[in-house]
Amino acid sequence: MKKFTLYILVLLAALSCSQKAEYNRTLGLLSRYNVLGAGAGGTQVAVFSNTSWTVEMVPKVYWATIDRFGGEKSGYLDFDYDINYGRSRRVDLVFRAGDETMTLTMFQKAFLSDKDCIMDLETPSPFEVPAEGITQEFPFKTNLVYDLDDMFLTVTYPEGQEPAEPWITLLGVEKDKVTIRIAPNATGAPRQANARVSHTDAGSSYDSDEGTTIYSDTINVLQSK
Repeated sequence: MKKFTLYILVLLAALSCSQKAEYNRTLGLLSRYNVLGAGAGGTQVAVFSNTSWTVEMVPKVYWATIDRFGGEKSGYLDFDYDINYGRSRRVDLVFRAGDETMTLTMFQKAFLSDKDCIMDLETPSPFEVPAEGITQEFPFKTNLVYDLDDMFLTVTYPEGQEPAEPWITLLGVEKDKVTIRIAPNATGAPRQANARVSHTDAGSSYDSDEGTTIYSDTINVLQSK
């Protein structure tokens, strides 16, 4: 409790000094990133400005909230976040004042390592589909139950057979099943593809250029003409 009180006092002092030193600036932040632990928590963000400002979360996420979306001159906003039971994730707070824009990246560490992640998809091998197409559910087992909305389908085709439009699409991922749609085959020839449920994390640190993608088992789709 004493450490938290001291931290707030230091922030208040910094804000007071910065207000005087940066009074003529349109927009300023103490930092451009914040590394959060995997547990739930909250932090205050100091904003410096000599005018009105706005802030939005990009993208909008379910696991974090802010207590306001704008303010007048220098002040604070509260950023609260849920426990992360899955892989690393991030959200950007985008501040705007006048013609200036600044971004504060909130990076939350992973609870699970990649080797601990489960994405088991039960698939027949191969999965044979009629020419008229089909909507199919596959049994699925995963411990990434809070990352389901961020999962996507990675589809690969034999060399030289890449279609102009994808004919295998992901309709939904739930903790116990995956639903895909295979479009009717109007090509006049059999076709095939490999599909995997995929998930990409936010990387190993706040400044990661790209995350790491993990995959489920492969669905080998064979569709008749």
